[in-house]
Amino acid sequence: MSDALVYSSAKGKVKKDTKTKKGKGYQKSTGPAKVRLEKKGRGGKQVTILFNLPFEESEAKLLMKDLQAKLACGASFKDGCIHFNGDMRDKVEEHFSSLGKKLVRSGG
Repeated sequence: MSDALVYSSAKGKVKKDTKTKKGKGYQKSTGPAKVRLEKKGRGGKQVTILFNLPFEESEAKLLMKDLQAKLACGASFKDGCIHFNGDMRDKVEEHFSSLGKKLVRSGG
């Protein structure tokens, strides 16, 4: 393609891109942390999700790295939640009880 200017004779308003994400960002929770297990939409694979975290974002990421090393599993931090590969609910609960923090199971 060349760097030539392109002109249009169309009239009317120019539409703005309305499909941009308007994320709230990370917010520290006041309640207890919650953990749930998800399989839906993941090809049958299980993912443990830790959410409603009572930590700052940097502390939550450090917690994720610590748990990832302790549990020997993959993890990621998305939308203020920590996603662990596999069913790690029991081990995450043990870690939280050793820290003296409250963790509640969510879902079935």
